[in-house]
Amino acid sequence: MKANPMVKFLLFTALPVLAIYLLFRINTFAGVIGLAAFILIAVIANRALIYRIRGQAEYAKGNLENAAKQFGKAVQLQKSNVEMKVNYGFILLKTGKLDEAQRILQECVSQGRSEDEKNLAKSNLALVLWKKGQLDQAISMLQEVIVKYKTTAIYGSLGYMLIEKGDLDEALKFNLEALEYNAENAIILDNAAHLYHLRGEMDKAEELFLKLKEKDPRFPEAWYDYGRYLEDSGRREEAAEMYEKTLSCTFSFNSTISREHVQECLNALRIENEEKSE
Repeated sequence: MKANPMVKFLLFTALPVLAIYLLFRINTFAGVIGLAAFILIAVIANRALIYRIRGQAEYAKGNLENAAKQFGKAVQLQKSNVEMKVNYGFILLKTGKLDEAQRILQECVSQGRSEDEKNLAKSNLALVLWKKGQLDQAISMLQEVIVKYKTTAIYGSLGYMLIEKGDLDEALKFNLEALEYNAENAIILDNAAHLYHLRGEMDKAEELFLKLKEKDPRFPEAWYDYGRYLEDSGRREEAAEMYEKTLSCTFSFNSTISREHVQECLNALRIENEEKSE
């Protein structure tokens, strides 16, 4: 049973503050000692939260290895915190540590105290299976999860996987549903625009790519997919600009394209443009 919020406030905030105040009334030295002790106890009691905040800060800066270390320390202190462990597993995935990520996320599925916690873990575990080459298993897991646990992230992941599987009709049906769920999300917009491009529906593709461009996404696939569309539309100079934009993004292990591949596409366009100008 969870403690009453008021009781927690009295125990962990009001009473210590009152005690420190009384110590300062006795004498300044006693007050300083009391305050220092309170700060030390607070730091020790909240080490997991401190490590988590540090991990989030490192992740925001793109320092995935450092983020993984901080989340790993937090998880060691709060092994029962499923949400924190899922975050840790996701970062392990992004650093390419697939076996460790799978182990952590499978633990989360088993330890989840609610269906939402279990489905959160499964939605991330499916990404690990996908990166391990188990596309059908990953799709099946997400299709099972999304029946009761709908999130923008799952719509984005499953939308892409269905495109990768190659059944463009099934992929279109699902990605239209994803657009209805959240037409403002950059990943969902990219999936739908890329899919229309693959289907040869170029006008619909451009309409969505223009909406996507306005959002200035920071993941490389968005600009790369737009570049491929522009290249296939004969707008090669614009395509080169999109490939340059792609290279300015951060790539990680779970990126669906590599920096080297994008550079090759850009180099090929530059050579072609040079030949035309001669």
